[in-house]
Amino acid sequence: TTGRGEHVEVSAQECVAAILELTFEYWPYTGLVASRLGQKPIQPLCFMECRDGWIFLCAIEEHQWERFVDIMGNPEWAGLELFANRLARGANFDALQALLQEWCRDQSVQELYEAAQRRRIPFAPVSTMGDLVASPHLRARGFFVTVEHPAAGPVTMPGAPYKLSATPWQLRRPAPCLGQHTAEVLAEVGLDTVAVGGAA
Repeated sequence: TTGRGEHVEVSAQECVAAILELTFEYWPYTGLVASRLGQKPIQPLCFMECRDGWIFLCAIEEHQWERFVDIMGNPEWAGLELFANRLARGANFDALQALLQEWCRDQSVQELYEAAQRRRIPFAPVSTMGDLVASPHLRARGFFVTVEHPAAGPVTMPGAPYKLSATPWQLRRPAPCLGQHTAEVLAEVGLDTVAVGGAA
């Protein structure tokens, strides 16, 4: 809060490197050097199709896997040596993926998500845009806002992803129509009335 600005430098390469945290952790976590295998060394960490949509599975820790096996009703195949620990599940993920997909295909996304939540397993529904607009959570938070647009009428759009207690976020005006502010912007840069009229 000094009131003085500063130079902000952003490196695209550093941004990409920063989101590769799982790759950096492969060696200390699994003893494997990361290669171009997708997420195979640590599984299940993947998307699965259910009967009414898609869900993201994350059961890479042993306690998560054991709780997921419980949700599935303790199938016999879960006890195979092929899937004995996370390294084995990663090495044999093609076989595991087929078994998981067969089971997930009969499940409801919401029911599976809620079962995982009760057991503290970080699964997540894969939402469509329609799902997000209808989300009870986002509605309760007042995330979506409706603005009256001069050409389009009432338009519902995403709001801010945060809440401020003292200075609440607000949408002050709708998006401009094509060319709506051209004349005033050109006038601000010193163009005369004739030039503004021709450019607008």
